[in-house]
Amino acid sequence: MKLLLISDIHSNIHALDAVLEAERDSDFIYCTGDLVDVGFHPQEVVNRVREKGIICVQGNHDLHVIHKHEEGWDDRTRPENFRDLNARQLDAGAIGFLKQLPQRLYFAHDGVSYLLEHLYRGYELIRTMVEFDAFWGDRSMAEGTGRRAIILGHTHHPGIFWMRDDACWINPGSVGYNRPGDPSIATRYITVTDGKARIHHLHHAHTRSRVEIGEEFKRRFGGE
Repeated sequence: MKLLLISDIHSNIHALDAVLEAERDSDFIYCTGDLVDVGFHPQEVVNRVREKGIICVQGNHDLHVIHKHEEGWDDRTRPENFRDLNARQLDAGAIGFLKQLPQRLYFAHDGVSYLLEHLYRGYELIRTMVEFDAFWGDRSMAEGTGRRAIILGHTHHPGIFWMRDDACWINPGSVGYNRPGDPSIATRYITVTDGKARIHHLHHAHTRSRVEIGEEFKRRFGGE
């Protein structure tokens, strides 16, 4: 069994496609959210996620774009930022898909119970088993396995953090872009094959830094 864990796609269809091609033998794909915003191809990303049956939860940027879409805009003006741009680009079906994404999901594979959610508390880390258990919540989802893993996104920093030998939390990093302070622009994600996790740093023709993405927005529209 091979799981592909991704996060924070941020409307970067080219990076998403690069990951899907590199890991095309994956049995299941899970995403911690932020499918849209801070990128140029939100409709294509949502279409691909639906086409590939990627299992997702809702991210904070997904909510931002939903709210902007509902608020509306003036078509006579240029988009002010990525949120504005993405809200204009998404059709009603894509907005409906983002709206119905759950906040959290539990599932199990290969004797491990997983919790999938976008973020913990902003950019805070889970530091103790007390915090881990409190965030996990539903103890019934751990019965019969004893091994648990929480999958979180949001920070764009990949890592596997062991609380004890039967409990860890995982961050796949970001498909869309890395934080400005990250020295690498490689696309980050995690695979779990037969219960063994591996962090990937994928270099491809479409890797972009956050600064480069912002500069392109300025060239096209000004602002941002």
